[in-house]
Amino acid sequence: MSNKEQMVLALRNAIMTEVKGQQLYAHAAATTENVAAKLMFDQLAKDEDEHVEILQTQYKHLEKSGKLDLSQVQPGEVDHGAGTVIDDKFRKSLGRGKFELAVVGIGCDLENKAIAYYKEQAALVDDADLKQLFTWLAEWEEGHLAQLMELEKFMQDDYWADQGFSPM
Repeated sequence: MSNKEQMVLALRNAIMTEVKGQQLYAHAAATTENVAAKLMFDQLAKDEDEHVEILQTQYKHLEKSGKLDLSQVQPGEVDHGAGTVIDDKFRKSLGRGKFELAVVGIGCDLENKAIAYYKEQAALVDDADLKQLFTWLAEWEEGHLAQLMELEKFMQDDYWADQGFSPM
């Protein structure tokens, strides 16, 4: 397999990784009845949409010119993972929905999988631009994961308290 073919395959797999997360969060936003959860899931879906757009643009550059063009990718200006501040007010408004807890847990799994993929690809690819792109994506997904893990712990603690298993 040529270097370009390997890059195309890596980008295609990355796009599918992001589409899965975007679909999960978009479905959760459309399904939940909790306003705070809807806002959070909408923001996560939007972030994943941005990742898809970045990857598709790079895929097109690769197909057209044989290389990536990161000149329009400004990771320092993108606030991935920090868009939703999880404070006490947000936690209280989120409530204790099992559906939302399940989505957050699945989201953690998807974010972990994406991070592992991007780090693995960054280590494997020879192209410096693709390596940089995958490094940025791993960092962005780590922001999502940290946010979701904090929220998942809070929601699990509330769930166990509701079941009479608190304090643990």
